[in-house]
Amino acid sequence: MSEQVEKKPRVIIGFVCERSLPIDQMMDAQKALVDDPETKIIVLPCSGMVKPTQLELALANGANATFVCGCAMGDCHYRLGNVFIKERLEGERNPKLRKNTDKRRVGMFFVTIKDKQPFLEALAAFKDKVAEIG
Repeated sequence: MSEQVEKKPRVIIGFVCERSLPIDQMMDAQKALVDDPETKIIVLPCSGMVKPTQLELALANGANATFVCGCAMGDCHYRLGNVFIKERLEGERNPKLRKNTDKRRVGMFFVTIKDKQPFLEALAAFKDKVAEIG
């Protein structure tokens, strides 16, 4: 008789610009991605509104990983929001991620409204990398 080990679901928290993806069509009533129920979404007007402490808080409260998704570079509705969050996560602009934050668990994606499938593929690749960390 073989025992089956119950696999605990991974929890991924995503902070998504409302203009980067057709995100309202991609979520269920519980704010999870329909194509990836492990991924919970927080929708914001602009990715530039995300502060690194929000990502750190998601990780500290049990998320296996977190990410920001903003408009494609050069296509931000608010001009530079995607540039600001990219620079913050890369440590080039304040506020930055704290030094003790596992940056391997923090992702960023910059897409256009037509990039649903490429986004889902990039998210799956990110989740695979996080799974390798353990």
